[in-house]
Amino acid sequence: MSVRSAVLSALSAAFLFAGCNMVWRRILPDPERNQVIRVEKGERIYFDLEENGTTGYRWDFTCTDPDVEVTIDHCGPSAEDGLVGKPGRAEVRIRIHRGYDGPSDVCFRYKRSWEKEPAKQFTISLYRCTGDWAFWE
Repeated sequence: MSVRSAVLSALSAAFLFAGCNMVWRRILPDPERNQVIRVEKGERIYFDLEENGTTGYRWDFTCTDPDVEVTIDHCGPSAEDGLVGKPGRAEVRIRIHRGYDGPSDVCFRYKRSWEKEPAKQFTISLYRCTGDWAFWE
């Protein structure tokens, strides 16, 4: 066996075993709009949303699918800092669990906790990929 063949064989084995623990990561460039996303089991989706917690406006979400984990970390100044009106951001992570069969909707709302109606809202509809096609195709 030549050196080149040995190296290629070792690299192939490394990629094969590394692929067993591969996690699909996706960053959404334009999240504040309704969209449909085809997802894989184990995939993670990341995006940031601008918010202004100092004036009471924050992002929240609803999702009833237990196999879709959504977390929002609110980053930025608080009203106690004396920076009222200065924007911050919400870091959003969506994780698709291995048991996911889809479809699911995650609805995001930008609102004050004491108000009924949101100032903005959008929905991300998730569909499970099956081979080359999404569940809904």
